[in-house]
Amino acid sequence: ISHESVAEAAGTTMEQILGRKHRKSAIDALALGGARILDDLYRKGMVCGALAVGGGTGTHIAATMMRVLPIGLPKVIISTVVSRDVSPIVRHKDITLVHAVADIAGLNFMSRKILADGALAVMAMVDNAFEASGDHKVIALTSYGPLNQCAEFTSKELEKLGYEVVPFHAVGSGTMAMEDLVGQGLIDGVLDLSLHELVDALYDGYCKHIGDERYETPGRKGIPHVILPGGLDMIAFECESLDGVPERLRSRKFLSHDFRSFVRTTAEDMRRVADILAEKLNRSPRPATVIIPLKGWSKADGVGAPFYDPAANEAFVNQLKKSAHGNVVIKEVDAHINDPACAAYTAAELHALMQKVL
Repeated sequence: ISHESVAEAAGTTMEQILGRKHRKSAIDALALGGARILDDLYRKGMVCGALAVGGGTGTHIAATMMRVLPIGLPKVIISTVVSRDVSPIVRHKDITLVHAVADIAGLNFMSRKILADGALAVMAMVDNAFEASGDHKVIALTSYGPLNQCAEFTSKELEKLGYEVVPFHAVGSGTMAMEDLVGQGLIDGVLDLSLHELVDALYDGYCKHIGDERYETPGRKGIPHVILPGGLDMIAFECESLDGVPERLRSRKFLSHDFRSFVRTTAEDMRRVADILAEKLNRSPRPATVIIPLKGWSKADGVGAPFYDPAANEAFVNQLKKSAHGNVVIKEVDAHINDPACAAYTAAELHALMQKVL
């Protein structure tokens, strides 16, 4: 495939690209053209895996191209920049990065070894065919640390009901991968135990990297969607002390966790998140169910816990009821989110919704 063809796929010419003043503009055009060609080849059944080699520029172009391929199709990049933050270009895709060790400039004993490893890796991945679950309906479950008990209890309840549960870490990339898989038609129902990413996105927090489609794909695909406000009581930051928290938030309740720390959300934060969620769910052609545990929304939020603030939590519920249209069903359970009773209630509600679409 010639570079002229790549430029043409991007809607331009090599002459125009070479005439651009900014190198990034030229790189972005070639990445776009390459992505369009790769997508076309995949749709024609001509791609079973992808392998690329590059430095900084090559890694950027290769990752941009590979993002058009579905999760499950092997993708490997041998790169000199894997120790840098490549999350902006890899995003939530299952791209395997292999450290090139030596620079990509000719063959030598080191590069031969690494390049061969990369080639063998992608070949082995292709042989390990990706197969969706056939015998069981698949439930995607999103959660994170302070909700571990809820995730564990609910997974067990759903498994007893015959579902295969696939957990996703609610740190941005994990849940966006889940949205992608829902879009691919590989998920039958979604249980979002956490709304924490929405409040992190408001304050540039640790789990902020979510896309516009977060919480929207299940409704668009018409599959059951149950949501709990897990972790909405906290904003996470990658720091060990209050000094690492934005100055405007340092007067709030603070909780050190490990290399991360939390600050408590306010009633105003809750109302903002309620409006954001309502706007997303109101666009859905299928009703979503929001379950409100009345005794707390995380390990840090409960009677005697450092972030216990029923009034702030109630602000979220009241605002959601005000902003959500009839397309959103709101239910309450008299339990803490990490209680087995909450898990049993949640699993039963999702199961009832799943039964309606069978």
